[in-house]
Formats: sequence, structure tokens, C-alpha cells
Amino acid sequence: MHLLAERPGASMAEIASACGLGRATLYRHFATRGELVGAIQAQAVKAGAQALDEAELDEGSTVEALRRAIGALVGVGDRYRLLVREAAIHPGVMPRQPAVAGRLVELVQRGQRRGELRDDLPASWIVPALAGLLVLAVGEMADERTDPKEAARRVAATLLDGLAVAPDEGAEGRPQGPRRADRG
Repeated sequence: MHLLAERPGASMAEIASACGLGRATLYRHFATRGELVGAIQAQAVKAGAQALDEAELDEGSTVEALRRAIGALVGVGDRYRLLVREAAIHPGVMPRQPAVAGRLVELVQRGQRRGELRDDLPASWIVPALAGLLVLAVGEMADERTDPKEAARRVAATLLDGLAVAPDEGAEGRPQGPRRADRG
């Protein structure tokens, strides 16, 4: 899997060699590269669901739970870079999975019902936006421009500063993002 993350175009023979297997052994388990990627995808979805379980999404505020979910999913994305790169190139590679995307939709909807998140953007928009930010973060980590902790912080700041309900309302009644002091 590490070979595919580093060299997405690696052949099945190169993958077998990197795993310490003969090519015939690899082909007995996975007849095509697509089957291999599909098996890795299933493993990644399971890891993502487990990471969300460990993030305790029912604890604390929705914003805190989203920060924990983002941190957990950045870690999973770092382990499964191949799939993240494939998702960036071919968005259909990672189908929506209730075990991950469904739970995030539920979390966002809970925050909207509680008034902790904006309700003028549907969860069906917010969760794919989060996925896009996660793809960007994993790409940054793969290129060694940032570490997982900073990548998670950037994703959370980008997403949540646009979603969190600020104490001040704008002239049109829309939530305003956090205000920063003028830097003269």
C-alpha cells in the first residue's frame, strides 16, 4: 500500500515485490489492480468508521466533535494516501459510505438543529466540502509541506470558520465569521 501511495502507477509486479509476494500470489487474491484498490478502499472505510467511533462524536459541542472527526480522518487519510489521490483524480473512486459520510452528515445536521452551525448550507454540501479539504490536507502531507496536526488544524479552521455561528449577526441577519483586530 505504501508503494501505491508513493507511486500510484506502480505495476502489479512491483506491488507484489514490495509486499514480498510473488506476482502469481498477488493475482490469486486480486485479479486486477481495480480489485486491489477496491480491497484497500474497503479497509480504509472500515478504518475511517473506527476513527470516528474513537472520536466520540456524541460528546461536547458539534464544533468540538467536528474538530475531533477531522483530526481522526486526517490520520486515516495519511495512511491511505493512494485512495485520497485517486479520489482527487477520479471523484467516483470513493463512494459515499454511510459508515463515514453518513455519520458526518448526521453530525452536521445535529449542529444545525442545535444552532451551532449555519443552516443555510445543506449537510449534503458541507460533507463533500469537508472531503475536498481532507484531500487537500493529505496532499499537503504527502508533499511534506505540513504535518498531520497542522493539516487537521487547517481543515478545521477553513471549514469551521465558515460554518460556526458567530455571536454577531450581520446586517442581513446572516452569521458573520470571526472578526480579527485590524492590523494597522
